Amino acid sequence: MAKIKVLVEGYARPLDKGWKASSTVCLITTEDKKIITDPGCNREALLSALGEENLETADIDYVFLSHRHPDHMLLAGLFEKATYITFDADLMYEKDVMLEFDANILGDDIEIVHTPGHVAEHLSLIVRTPQGKVAVAGDVIWWLDTEEQRFDLHQKDHLQSTDMDMKALVESRKTLLKNADYIIPGHGKMFKVGDNFCP
Repeated sequence: MAKIKVLVEGYARPLDKGWKASSTVCLITTEDKKIITDPGCNREALLSALGEENLETADIDYVFLSHRHPDHMLLAGLFEKATYITFDADLMYEKDVMLEFDANILGDDIEIVHTPGHVAEHLSLIVRTPQGKVAVAGDVIWWLDTEEQRFDLHQKDHLQSTDMDMKALVESRKTLLKNADYIIPGHGKMFKVGDNFCP
């Protein structure tokens, strides 16, 4: 089974004229792959976390990008030997070669699922681990640092992208809740499905 570790816990704080934000970054390891999810935009935190795992950027085989927002993908280019699994029309990038991929390209224990709503093109992962199934949710589920982390299917998406679709987002949230025991949000702490839910 795959193993998953949160390397950098995502955060999101609104400023007067912008944001201070970077995404949750996970390291997923399988028998033959090391995968980074949404490398974010905090270079110092990411490189420090990799160092604590005795990893260098060249050790990463795949980078998974859930969606197009810079706070999730700005540092993607750090991983010089990686293949990139992207939200972009289900294409993976090996340098300048763009190829289609299937839902299990990362291994039998990792499923890539379409989870639109936050933006039209958004992917999440369902990872089978010894502790149960873990959803790497991207921004299907996320919180501001100032919010209590209590989950509600209809909780507001604060970013309100031009192609945000609340109906699709609710369905994507249902998909992750149905298929996972734990959720790793794009910004915030991992939680167990069933805990911290609004009535």
